[in-house]
Amino acid sequence: MPGFPDARHAVRIAVNELRVGWRKVRGKSTVQLLAAAAAILFGLVFTAAAAWGAHIAGATLAENPDDAATLAGLVPAAIATFTLFMAAYLTAIQLGDIDARDGYLTTIPARDVVGGLLLAGYVRVVGYFAAPLVVAAAAFAVGAGAPLAFPLATLAVFALTATAFLVGFPVGVGAAYLASRSALVDRYKPLLGAAAFLAYFGLIVTGALGDVFGPVVEAAEASPVAWYADLALLTVLPSASGVKGAAALVGSVAVGTAGIFASVRASERRWYSESVDAGDRETSSVSGGRMDRLVGRRTAWVARKTWLRARRAPIKLVYVAYPAFLLITPIQASVEAGRVTASLPPSIALYGAWMTGAAFTLNPLGDEGVVLPVTVTTGVSGREFVRGLVTAGVAVGVPVTVAATAVLAVLSPMPPVAVASVVAGAALLPILAAGVAVGVGTQFPKYDATSVSRNREVVVPSMWAFAIYTLAFMLTGGIATGFQTPGIAEFVADAVGSSAVVVHVGSLVVGLLLTGAAAVLAVRVAVREFDSYTTDGNI
Repeated sequence: MPGFPDARHAVRIAVNELRVGWRKVRGKSTVQLLAAAAAILFGLVFTAAAAWGAHIAGATLAENPDDAATLAGLVPAAIATFTLFMAAYLTAIQLGDIDARDGYLTTIPARDVVGGLLLAGYVRVVGYFAAPLVVAAAAFAVGAGAPLAFPLATLAVFALTATAFLVGFPVGVGAAYLASRSALVDRYKPLLGAAAFLAYFGLIVTGALGDVFGPVVEAAEASPVAWYADLALLTVLPSASGVKGAAALVGSVAVGTAGIFASVRASERRWYSESVDAGDRETSSVSGGRMDRLVGRRTAWVARKTWLRARRAPIKLVYVAYPAFLLITPIQASVEAGRVTASLPPSIALYGAWMTGAAFTLNPLGDEGVVLPVTVTTGVSGREFVRGLVTAGVAVGVPVTVAATAVLAVLSPMPPVAVASVVAGAALLPILAAGVAVGVGTQFPKYDATSVSRNREVVVPSMWAFAIYTLAFMLTGGIATGFQTPGIAEFVADAVGSSAVVVHVGSLVVGLLLTGAAAVLAVRVAVREFDSYTTDGNI
């Protein structure tokens, strides 16, 4: 068919894409491999749960078809919504492009490349839950006592997911194209990404995620998408319509074909159009400024270079956001209570301090990469180098942590002494956390890049540095914030025969002293490692 991808080229490209993806998975760091193993384990648990639920649903439909039939359309609506959004999102950030694109486009038509991306993308997006759904279809057929329900439900699953994917793919390509054509988006991409993460995080902790997607699912349920349920339940429910089931298949062919052509046209527009690059306006200069007079020229140079590196590759800081999900519990408690609970300000202070230390100082030698030998020979001393990294983190982390903690503490039911203690901790702990991190990072450096997306590899801290820093800081700095919650302070005060005021102030002092001692020792280690650095055996 003219304008349709060549099947042979598409299959070969898809196989190659999946092979490349598998090699990248095998070459990932230990942390990412553990995360992949956890995802596989979750998939197995999800498969078992889906099969059990489908078996019960099949038996229920067989016994009471009229009572359960009203919910049948909800399942394809939810599957279609999830597939479409995942396809659009993953296509925009990764699946809609290919490595060595220029080489492909100079040897075969763009439509064949798109065909390969569609095949590989479908396997990657739908493969995570299509297999569990097929297992669930088998369990459903057994529960309903209708063997023909299995092939019909399986056909409905693949027809529905393929159609939703072919609709989501061109949407994702279009979003990526518009982003590449916008100088504003290109320039503020890190801020937009952070805003999107905060919005997603906010929807989770407030329980509003269902409220956002609920209307979309309801709209899909009221549309012909619900007809896929008629196809799957044709031998189970007397009310299932064979005409609607057949119409769903015909609609899949029509919509899927249109989706393929739309994917080809959108990809060609994206690949053959010149993208903007707001980075051309950036200056690479890291000299001059008031900071020179405050901390010294060389220290300021290190700090500004660190900020510039993070601005150009903000994705390397994504690991800092992972522990933020531990804040879900205290934030949800505040949302449910309708006010700021006493546990939230100390949690924010502790996380803000941890984040300050992890952002720029947890891999000081590895972050320099191939220019490390140059850095150590520029005349910058170890003390200036370490002070510059700490300054880079503290200048950003302290104001944010103090402001967020202070506002929440004032709004919470914490007593004045606890408010003062937690705000003091928010002001001092980030500085000490950066000191602890820089020492741990120099002892456990990581020089090799880690793949974080299709064509992006960045150097991130090692698993050992991440774990040891987190453990060391939580055991020391955690004391300064862990006893500021009134309930905990009163419990400890009763146990030791003291007052809550003494517990608030005493825990702050003890936590700061322990963290300070660890920071002093760590900074000395980091300075010594930098000053004694040699290229032999280090990289």
